[in-house]
Amino acid sequence: MWFLRLICRFVFCVFVPTKVFYPERMPESGACIVASNHETMLDMFMIGYRIKRKVKWLAKQSLFKFKPFGWILKKCGAFPVKRDNHDVAAVTHCLELLHEGEAIGIFPQGTRSKGRGLNLTPKTGFLRMSVLSGAPVVPVAIWGKIRLFGKVYVKFGEPIRPDQLIDPDLADDKNMQRAAAEQYMREVYDMMVVTDEDKSGLKKKKQKRSKK
Repeated sequence: MWFLRLICRFVFCVFVPTKVFYPERMPESGACIVASNHETMLDMFMIGYRIKRKVKWLAKQSLFKFKPFGWILKKCGAFPVKRDNHDVAAVTHCLELLHEGEAIGIFPQGTRSKGRGLNLTPKTGFLRMSVLSGAPVVPVAIWGKIRLFGKVYVKFGEPIRPDQLIDPDLADDKNMQRAAAEQYMREVYDMMVVTDEDKSGLKKKKQKRSKK
C-alpha cells in the first residue's frame, strides 16, 4: 500500500498537479462514507493519497477484468459491485465494513460525468447505508482539467450526519430518498470553487510544513 501511495504522490504532484483542500475533514477513525462526484478512473486515487486512512471503494465489476488494474484496485481496498441498485451482496458487505468502523467510498451517480453532471440521477444507496449504520457521509468534490499537466482540485466537506441528510421519520420514503440524494449532489457541485479562504488555508499549511 505504501508504494502505491508514493506513486500517487509523484503522479499527482508532477504529471497531474492536484490541489487538495481540507483533507483533515476526513475522520481519522470510525465508520464513514466518502461520497463524491465521478470524473475519471483516477478519482479514488486522487481522493485517497492525501488522507491518513484507507478508504474501501465500491468499483464497477468490469474494472477488475483487466488483471493488473484489478490487482491495484484490490490493493487499495476496492471491491466489485454490479451497476444497479440490487447488488444485495455488495450492500451487505458495505454495512459489515461500516459496523467494523471502516471507511467506504462511493460515487452516488454510478458513472463518470464531466463538469456539473446534475443530469445524472444519483442512486440512494449511500444515503440508506448512512441511515442504517449511523455513519456520517463525507462530501468530496473533484473538478478541473484532469489530463496530463492539467490542474485538478479536490475539496473535502464537513462530515454530514444521517439525520442531516434526511428526516429520520421519512428515511424509508423512496421519493424523499431521491430528493435527499439529489440535494446532496447539488451541494457537492456547489463546492467546486476555490475561495480566498481555501487559498489562505492551503498557504498556511505550506508555511507550517516549511517550518518543520
